[in-house]
Amino acid sequence: MLLPVVVGWRQVLGEVTPLLTEQEVARSWRNLFNRPDFGEDAFRKAEKLLEHLRPESPLRHRLAQELAELKKLRAQRKRQATRQKI
Repeated sequence: MLLPVVVGWRQVLGEVTPLLTEQEVARSWRNLFNRPDFGEDAFRKAEKLLEHLRPESPLRHRLAQELAELKKLRAQRKRQATRQKI
């Protein structure tokens, strides 16, 4: 089993967390959203992954935008499903 390579440490909300490499975050991100039926748990994990990237990281910015879009799409699907049941 491969362990993540820690490239630095960062203090987030009073906790010291390891910074993961961008490659590790990107791989974990793909695994989270690999299935079409992802839920709230995937969103929480995705937010945690973003905390492992440096604030100035272009990947962090891109993934934060993608997360916002995914949340928006999921909310739209829920509304459509609710309307179809009525």
